Amino acid sequence: MSKQHLPRYNGNFELDQKGKTFVMPSGELSSFDDLVILDTSIDTVRQLYKGTPDEALLNDLSERLEDSPGKAQYHWFGRPWLLRRGGKSGFAYLLQNVSDGLVVLIKNNHIKADQEGSHVKIELSPKVIRDQYPESLQIMMDDIAREACTDEPTPNGCAIHLACDLQGWTPPANLAESLTCRSHKVYDRNGFSDLSVTTGEVAAIYGRGQSYTFGSASSLQFAIYNKSKEIYAHDKADFFLPIWREKVAEDLTTKLYNEDAPVWRCEARFSHTVINQFADYNQVNLKSFEAVTAYLGNIWRYALQNFRLDCSRDYVHPLWTLLEQDAEFYPPSPSFTEKRMYKRPGIGNEKNVALALGNLLSIYARNNISARQAWKCLKKSGMWADLMGYCKQRKVSKDELFEVIEQGLKERRLASKVAA
Repeated sequence: MSKQHLPRYNGNFELDQKGKTFVMPSGELSSFDDLVILDTSIDTVRQLYKGTPDEALLNDLSERLEDSPGKAQYHWFGRPWLLRRGGKSGFAYLLQNVSDGLVVLIKNNHIKADQEGSHVKIELSPKVIRDQYPESLQIMMDDIAREACTDEPTPNGCAIHLACDLQGWTPPANLAESLTCRSHKVYDRNGFSDLSVTTGEVAAIYGRGQSYTFGSASSLQFAIYNKSKEIYAHDKADFFLPIWREKVAEDLTTKLYNEDAPVWRCEARFSHTVINQFADYNQVNLKSFEAVTAYLGNIWRYALQNFRLDCSRDYVHPLWTLLEQDAEFYPPSPSFTEKRMYKRPGIGNEKNVALALGNLLSIYARNNISARQAWKCLKKSGMWADLMGYCKQRKVSKDELFEVIEQGLKERRLASKVAA
């Protein structure tokens, strides 16, 4: 049974979908009248493109860095850029234009330059995301990718961060213990206040409860941190303060931002992999930023369900109700299910399964192993689950698979060099 939301009441204690008073499971009243959502936004976009990089451009970028080791000024796509090596990004070259809020990464280090692949990644800053419509940004990114490739590049995945800035609430000291997620708590005294780790999952607390991070950066991550401190630490005050100061009440005149109170940000970070899993489950194309924006309400709700603050075994915490129901992302699409399609054994790696089976049969034939012995060996080979998934997808029964193995061994002994 999924967790439920507590009913909401207004100041007159009437049921109200916008009310901020809750009756807790203990019977006590809990009021969130002071809580104000100052802003909801797309904080980060990372768009991947599949294509073949322009060899002339790669040569030019390489030569410029040879002339100016470390970094160089570069003019490309009608704009000035700061050119650097890609470093740990996984790409060979990084082009940055801070004034336009753009970072372009070119030439995937894990794919040959003359092979088609995810050779272009474009990252957008919060300012450029706020200033333009998704359709306009997608056109601009498509044009940049086209300039970097010799063929027609196609969007190949989008990572996105969604943020909600609020006042009137401070994370409790036991937030890490109270938040429901897959992390288990351990301690580390080297620079962190607290650190939690499981396989692929991390929860960390920085700066004495000023920043909490849950989950893996390569999958789905949820962060809660003091945004009013972070904007000064990273010189972003001139951008964020005017946004918060513009927030007004329903009377359109009363300013809601309190200059003396901290602003806390709740941020959900979705990797390319997670977005692709949503797409697979719902059978929709979510390779581009523009396509993902149609489902922002859905993926935001999914993040809140996977990193959840509860107030009892049956109910979520009122704050989570307010974050889900009052944060103004696009309304959730009723046709979209907030579930991810994980890769099942034998699905998505069919070629590898077929090659592995063929290679093993060749080895078994060379060693004069019978079909029944081969069957037992395959069960212990480490590929059995993938092989069963491969057969299930193609509606091949176990008896039919055994016949394929038996026939394959006979053919290899009779017609191939293994019999020599």
